Amino acid sequence: MKNKWLYILFGLLIMFSSCIKDEAPNVEADIEDITIPDMSSVLNVKIDQNRVSVFLKEGMVDRTNIEPSFTLSPGATIAPVNTGKLDFTKPQKYIVTSEDKNWQKTYTVVFLETEIPTVYNFEYWAVNKWEEVYEHSVEYVEGEDIPVDQYIWASGNFGFSLVASGGPKDYPTFKATSIDVHEGEGAACLKTRKTGSLGASQGMPIAAGNLFLGEFTSKGINIMKEPMKATHFGLPFRKKPLRMSVWFKYDGSNVNMSYDKDGNGTQYGDGRDYCAVYAVLYDNVKAKNLYGVSYLDGNTILKEDGDNPIIAIAGLHEQADNSDQYGTGGVYKHHVFDFKYREGKSVDPDRLKNYEYSLAIVFSSSFYGDHFIGGVGNTLWIDDVKIECEEN
Repeated sequence: MKNKWLYILFGLLIMFSSCIKDEAPNVEADIEDITIPDMSSVLNVKIDQNRVSVFLKEGMVDRTNIEPSFTLSPGATIAPVNTGKLDFTKPQKYIVTSEDKNWQKTYTVVFLETEIPTVYNFEYWAVNKWEEVYEHSVEYVEGEDIPVDQYIWASGNFGFSLVASGGPKDYPTFKATSIDVHEGEGAACLKTRKTGSLGASQGMPIAAGNLFLGEFTSKGINIMKEPMKATHFGLPFRKKPLRMSVWFKYDGSNVNMSYDKDGNGTQYGDGRDYCAVYAVLYDNVKAKNLYGVSYLDGNTILKEDGDNPIIAIAGLHEQADNSDQYGTGGVYKHHVFDFKYREGKSVDPDRLKNYEYSLAIVFSSSFYGDHFIGGVGNTLWIDDVKIECEEN
């Protein structure tokens, strides 16, 4: 009998060993991180679904001679590999292949030392899966004007795509139609949408349209369980902002609702939904010391305690006359918001020069959309934004 149980145990061990050995190869083909030898010169790294943007301190790196290293999905490979130093005054392409060899992603990798702009007209939109907005600027390299596309805006469209189907026009954030543009040919349209039965079952019944300076990422988190951590707000900024001017229109006519896991809604508060239109200047060094990361996320972007990294806020909800946040009657309204510096806080000019402050600009079709509260169908259009700064 004892031998019988030994044979059974031995057989189970063989089966267990076989299961480990036969584990399916990984299907992911992602660039998870990028580094260069002198990381002290790197301000920020933004990794999207097919683009890697590395923001550098001005004049500290020879971009004609960079040799990056990549962290990939487990088992994945990258090509070209071991290429040595490359000229990153222009974008470089890399192809990542999954461990199972069945999936590939092509990434565009760029190194930028262009300052983030202070005027945003939302004229440039990439024709890709997200139809995402980008900024167009010019760099001067060895006397030559080089056009640069800056993908500095982010949205929650990627998170929406995990629980709902459809193309860009079905996502919460997309390019406005021509009749809804204030000036020029482009504007951003943000719409609160239901995510369907799958989204509701995951505790994410709605998705507010949102657009912000920064990065939306699932790196290092479970996006289904910690969605607030997926929004990395802000980019390093070397100017002292004084005010933000914005043209926007808002339809907040649908009732503000909170939803259960089955997608059933009940009126929230007085039933009035309202939009988010604001900017935050914060101390990214203090953010790193307090939170372990140099950015603010959905949990900290409007934190009220006095010890947090926030230096100043400019926004519609901060104003005495904020009635337009509930709706603008179908027309564009122009607002100018002063940056209100928090008591006892100011900008140190020397630290400012060293990129130790970051600027976040945030728009949303439902102010509490990050808590899955909002009026489905409520829509915010944003155009012609300007950050006015103190002259150096």
